[in-house]
Amino acid sequence: MNELFNRNPFKFLIFTCTLFSYITGFSQINREVFHEDFEKASPNIQTIWSPTSYYSIDSGFSGNGLLFNSNNSITNFTSSAAISLTNLIGRTIAISASMKGENLTGGGTPGMVIQLVATPSLGGLRYCRIPLKTGTFPWEQVGRTFKIDDDIVSLSLNIGVYNATGKFWVDDLHIQVISEPMPPARDPSIAINKTHQGIYRGVNVAATSDNPANTISKSSLDELSYDWKANTIRVMIGGEKYYPDGLLLSNYDAILQEELIRMDELVSWCTANGLKMNVGLAGLSDGLFSSQAAQTRLISAWKLIAERYKMNNTVWAYDLANEPVISRQYPYNYTYPIDNSILRWPELAEVLVNAIRGIDPVKAIIIESLNYGITLDDIKPIDASIPNIIYSVHMYLPRQLTHQFGPEIPSYSYPGIIDNVYYDKAKLKELLAPLKAYQDKYRVPIYIGEFSCVRWAPNNSAFNYIRDCIEIFEEYNWDYDYYSFRTWNGWSVENSNGYYDDVFPSTKTDRELLLRSYFQQNLAQVQFSQKEKSTSICYPNPVKDEMYITTDHLDFNAGSIAIYDMLGRLKIQKTVLNNGVLKIDASTLSEGVYLYSIKNEIGKTIGKGKFIKNKF
Repeated sequence: MNELFNRNPFKFLIFTCTLFSYITGFSQINREVFHEDFEKASPNIQTIWSPTSYYSIDSGFSGNGLLFNSNNSITNFTSSAAISLTNLIGRTIAISASMKGENLTGGGTPGMVIQLVATPSLGGLRYCRIPLKTGTFPWEQVGRTFKIDDDIVSLSLNIGVYNATGKFWVDDLHIQVISEPMPPARDPSIAINKTHQGIYRGVNVAATSDNPANTISKSSLDELSYDWKANTIRVMIGGEKYYPDGLLLSNYDAILQEELIRMDELVSWCTANGLKMNVGLAGLSDGLFSSQAAQTRLISAWKLIAERYKMNNTVWAYDLANEPVISRQYPYNYTYPIDNSILRWPELAEVLVNAIRGIDPVKAIIIESLNYGITLDDIKPIDASIPNIIYSVHMYLPRQLTHQFGPEIPSYSYPGIIDNVYYDKAKLKELLAPLKAYQDKYRVPIYIGEFSCVRWAPNNSAFNYIRDCIEIFEEYNWDYDYYSFRTWNGWSVENSNGYYDDVFPSTKTDRELLLRSYFQQNLAQVQFSQKEKSTSICYPNPVKDEMYITTDHLDFNAGSIAIYDMLGRLKIQKTVLNNGVLKIDASTLSEGVYLYSIKNEIGKTIGKGKFIKNKF
């Protein structure tokens, strides 16, 4: 990291200022909503908390705290305080507390509680519970985040012991705003720019793994392209072997360099066979909310990756972090006082985008949802002036169906009832409706980075589930990559439906045939793309000072070539007197992305394209 910054101190200064602006800007919105340290006189505390008979004032984490002492597992010893909704609607808040337990035995739900209880306008209740534990444990800090939806009409903070026995202490309850409301909708007439024609249909593959047998080979990638007809793969730098420490590893930089060498090999293979690659970070992005140093390291890693692949057209996208928040509550250290030097995911993603765009102005950047979610409710869309930003989720709902692992014999089927809810294609559409609404509201492309169902789910459920998912993705024009290809065989479409067997049937499974049938549609897109590209060719691309545009296969004798910036302003115009190769001086153009248009003698556009101007 230091070597990278020392080579370009100006870029380091820009990065530092950008990060500081996000940190300071973020801290300005962290206004206090509620704070209770129980240091007031008892009557004042009792005015806020009721019922008053359920607790006593005792020693706390610092000074006084509240003690709930239950000798009966069916007793409700919980007290509540009202929280004002003033300037909270649409915002995300963080709740934190200090707690201690002694001989706590949970008897029911929710047991020991620290929770926000929200009442929607149409009735019912919504809960934001901080996960607690039983037994005896010393003082510790806990925290969670919660979005106040537009339909919430009242909010209260509830703490205590419910259906449990033992002693439970609470202190330093704190609530503060950590995110402003989402921005307004964009103009619905704005086209959704996917950065490419048609749909990317492909699979996830593993570049590295704890099991070398699950690492993708050149022959498998060639087969995937030439035989299966997939047009893309999603592949992560790093992998599960680096969970859960990732960014905290002392030898992170050396590991990253080693992994990039392996990735270079995959890039060369895919360049040869035509597969496009979505390259991301997994394992090596874990711990991204642990400290400012970890976030700085992540930014540095992406600057390094962008420098490496900015000139390579095989890599079509950068996936910033696989499933942000691996095995940790988000953010697990959001306890009072909150460390405002640690950016939340929306702010960190924006810093990463700006860092990459300073190096690679064109390649797609993928921002994933939080906590394995299939909604983007908490992801503020990047400024629309920054091109080629894609928003992604992983679709595994309902997980009781898709993740039937372990010793229990699989019992959930699809379509079918799971936890008293009937799941079918209509239900999947309902689950994905907020994602579609986000796309329509902000006019952004959506990408399903992972989706799958364990192959041994009963009654051919995997086929049914995968089919319905793909049909929805196709209807919505979403790119997608199945999880996964020749890694763990529980996800394999080539293996049988047998429970933990390792059988490859003599004929292709219906799941494999299903994927292949959709991948075949990529052929028509390739043919269309080739036809489109045949009208004109610009090279080299990216451009330094001189560029050439071929017109020798265009059906015209004279015309013009015009070059525009991304705001539509004319920068260069040249007359074309005959077919051939036209040399253009591009030295006067500043760095960025440009469009060119070729017109014949009557002003009809017969060729167009895009190129990047770099200084090199």
